[in-house]
Amino acid sequence: LEAVILRFLFAVHGVVTVWRVVAIKGEPLYWLLLTGVALLGVEMAVTLKCTRNAEWKW
Repeated sequence: LEAVILRFLFAVHGVVTVWRVVAIKGEPLYWLLLTGVALLGVEMAVTLKCTRNAEWKW
């Protein structure tokens, strides 16, 4: 649960940051920066499926 909450907060931070950049610059091309946030969801799914404690052991 902790891993999901932390990744969710990181994703929210990323979305708000990109939203502010688009609002200030007026350039919708910056929305493409959200692909990194989308990949965070993929990483979370892989991590939760492949590990027991929802974190990689480094």
